[in-house]
Parts: sequence; C-alpha cells; structure tokens
Amino acid sequence: MEEVKENTKNTPISKKIKNIKDKGTDFSLRILAFIIAVISWFIMSITQFPTINKTISGVHVDFNMDGTAAEEKGLEALNYKDITVDVEIKGMNYEIGTYTENDLSATVNLKDVTKEGTYLLDIDVRSNHTTDRCTIVSVTPDTIKVDFDRITQKTIEVTAEAPLVSAEEGYTLNKTSVTPEEITISGPKNELDKIDRVSARISKSKKLSEDSSMQAEELVFYDADSNKLDSSKFTANSASDYSVKFEIYKKKVLKLSVNITGAPDGFDVSSLPMKLSEDKISVITPHLDDPDEEDLELGDIPLSSIDLKRAFSFKIPQKNKGEVNMSGTDSVIVSFDKEGYSSATFTLDSENIELVGTPTVFISEIDNEKLPNVVLYGPTEVIESMTDEDIHAKVSLSDIKEIGSYTKEATIYAKGKKNVWCFGTNEVQITVSKPKTDDSSSSDSELS
Repeated sequence: MEEVKENTKNTPISKKIKNIKDKGTDFSLRILAFIIAVISWFIMSITQFPTINKTISGVHVDFNMDGTAAEEKGLEALNYKDITVDVEIKGMNYEIGTYTENDLSATVNLKDVTKEGTYLLDIDVRSNHTTDRCTIVSVTPDTIKVDFDRITQKTIEVTAEAPLVSAEEGYTLNKTSVTPEEITISGPKNELDKIDRVSARISKSKKLSEDSSMQAEELVFYDADSNKLDSSKFTANSASDYSVKFEIYKKKVLKLSVNITGAPDGFDVSSLPMKLSEDKISVITPHLDDPDEEDLELGDIPLSSIDLKRAFSFKIPQKNKGEVNMSGTDSVIVSFDKEGYSSATFTLDSENIELVGTPTVFISEIDNEKLPNVVLYGPTEVIESMTDEDIHAKVSLSDIKEIGSYTKEATIYAKGKKNVWCFGTNEVQITVSKPKTDDSSSSDSELS
C-alpha cells in the first residue's frame, strides 16, 4: 500500500518533465520547417522562375560635376533640378526580388559636356550590388536637358524708373539719380550679355514740391529692345540697397529786355520801334523760393548805333546759378520796325553846343564853328518838321585834368523832341586852358 502512494505523489513531476521535452521538440520542428520552406522557395525560384523583370520607381538621380571636363572649363549647370526616374530591371528572382530604390544608383552622364550650350544628357543606372546579375532594361525618363554656361560678372549703371512720381503744379521733376550709381551682377555669361540697362523701380504714386529720396522697390533688368529679363538668372544686390533721389525745380518766366545807352536826357526809350524775337522765356530753377516772374536784361545797345536797318543778336545769359533755359532757343534778335520812321541830315551850329562839367580851374572853348552831316532818326512827321535850329548837343568835360586840345563826342538831341535820336558819332574839338589873370591882381595877391 505504501509503494502505491509513493508512485502517486511523483506523477506531477514526471508530467512536467514530459511537457518540457515536448516543447523543445516542437520549437526544433518549427525551425526545421522554416529552413525547409526557404530551401523550397530557393529551389522553386531557380527551377520554376529563374529570371524576372521588375520596375522600381523613385530612384534619385545624382548630378555631380566633380572631376569632369565641364568643371575644368568653369562651366555650371543653370537649370538642373533634382529628379527621380523609374527603372525596369531584369535578373535572378532570388537576387533582385527584394530590390528597392536604394539598391540602384542613377547618375547624369556629363562626358560630352565640353563647352557652353544646351545638352540632352543620358541618365545611367546601375545596381549597387556588384555581384548581382542585374540588367537595366529601361529608364524613364532616360535623358535630361541641361544648360551649361560660365558664371561671370558685369558692372552696369543703375537708372531710376518711377512712372507715377511727378512734381506738383508750378514745379517740375528736373532729374532723378540712384545711389549707389552702379550694380555688379553675377550670372551666366550668355545671359549677362543680354543686359542693356538696369532700373531701380518705384511703383508708388506721389507728387513732389521739394527734393525727395525714396527706397527702390524692385530692380528691373532690360535688354536692348526694352524687354524685361528674368531676374532669377542673376545674382545681385537687393532693391532695398538702392535709393532714388528726385530733384525738383521751380518753373519761372523771365521777361527779356535790352538796355539803351547814350540816350540824352528826356529821350523816351519806349518810343523806339524795337522788337525782340523772344520777349520772354520759360526756365526752371533750383531756387524754389524765387518769384514766378523776373526781369532779365540781355545787354546794351548804344542809341547812336540804331539806324532801323541793323539787327542785334544777344545770347540769353543765365540769370541765377543752376537755372535751365526751357525755351528751346539760346539767343534773341533785336530789330527795329522802320515803318513810319525816316531820317534826315542836319548841320549843328556851335552856338547850340553846350560844354558841361568843366573843372572850375579851367576854361574851355569850342573850336568847331559847325558840325555838318548830323543824321537824326524819328517819326516821319516829326523829322520833316525839324530845322537846323532844333538840333542841340552837350559835351561833357568832367574828366579833364590838364589844359590842352581835346576831341570829345557830343551827345546830340532835338530840343523838345522825345522820340528823335542821332545816329553815328559826332566829335567836337575843344581847347582847355587856365583863366587869364592881370599883373595887378597877381601883385596884390603876393603882397597879401
């Protein structure tokens, strides 16, 4: 009885040992089954499907110019962007069956790139596993178009472009300037050669009454035909680095006149039948506080040189520094209308010649008895009514310093006539001497 009980107690332990042995056997069987499956698949791959075709998408294309002739010649790819290709491969199923895009390498073939230009380049693909028997069947796309050029620099003047900026009424926009004046641009040589001008552009609208500066909003590149160029092809400073200055001038009218010299007292200069080819001109001035109108004297005309035939030409001078003549003409012709005017020749009696300004220490006498051939001009009705007795003259001796004989020019006029003048030069012979004193007067002076 005791033995039976002892065997009964040991039964659970035996079962545990048996379970452990059973599990170990099951695990081993599983490993063995896996190995058999792999071997079976391998055998099937070789015997049933020895080669396969497979398409792999998204294979990255590597673009590398290191060590190429293009790099040695200083060429750069202008428009290349990273791409991927789809590749169809062929090979043993057990070798390529698990291939992904990481198992292939795609590169751009640059061997034909030796100078500037546009190339259609092949895309080469290979397996990353040199021992695998992998054949490239097709590549989509199999070529890529790339432009090559040398990257150079060009320095060019920057001009201002502000179509909506103008001056207020009464002012004008004289000129614009850009600071800095030049720009250095980097880019492909062929593209740089197309640049004819560069503008610092301001698009905002504004009216100005004084000098002003604004920051450029955009740099615009133009060719010789004023077509805009693609700025993305160039490398340059940004528009914010450039300032556009607007120089404002004021509009002004100059009223032109000439000065008549040598006119006798009482002569009415306004009675002269004088005409100016331009009696006023428009100018612009940097002096913004100037009046809207000013007088400008062109020069002198001696009254004695006017015979109603001769015309006088004057260059228009600059009245104030910085002013700009906007009239389109730089000279004025002064002429005289002879209609209704005539001339006559008279003889001037010496009794009608007045010597003025003789220094008190001297006395003066006229040597001429008469001055013949005195030509006078004036309105016809006035000239025809005149006689020799109407002709008078004055001779100034205020500059006399010593005694002697002098030839002096006489200023001739028609007494009581404000619109008659003398043409030409009329000279009078004058003798200047000291006053005579008697001996008695001289002795008395010495005694005193």
